[in-house]
Amino acid sequence: LLEDDFQFILCEGCRQESTSLKLLPCLHTLCLGCLSKTKHIGQCSVCQMPIPQASGIPDMDNLLFTNLQARLKVYKKIMGGVDLFCDNCKKPGEFWCCECEEFLCTKCSEAHQRYLASHEAKRVMDIRAGSAKDFLEGTQKTSNLSCSNPTHKNQSV
Repeated sequence: LLEDDFQFILCEGCRQESTSLKLLPCLHTLCLGCLSKTKHIGQCSVCQMPIPQASGIPDMDNLLFTNLQARLKVYKKIMGGVDLFCDNCKKPGEFWCCECEEFLCTKCSEAHQRYLASHEAKRVMDIRAGSAKDFLEGTQKTSNLSCSNPTHKNQSV
């Protein structure tokens, strides 16, 4: 399901999705697995530029790629044909609010729109009719980048 347009968010070493992508000073992005393999060398496995951190693992997470992966994971869930359930009442989920990051049934969606009029809950069937690019464009206007540091839970960048 990962379209060719989104191959850039994979680890540049193993070409896999990872929740622990690190941004190197050379601007390449590697997962912790690939970095631990080259830790003793202390350089980027793509361009061989030295990594200045003594541990060989940069401190900076690639938050943009990590957040894009999280959004694409939701898109894959929507497209995957699995049953989606309302996060509030557990009835069939027919809408997705990208601001709340919740699936909603019709009744909860109506209440949601009444109290959170600035949020746009999109119909799941409309999302399925579009592309991943359409889905991401719809979420970029409203979603914030969240810090991946576990001690900064739910803090926006």
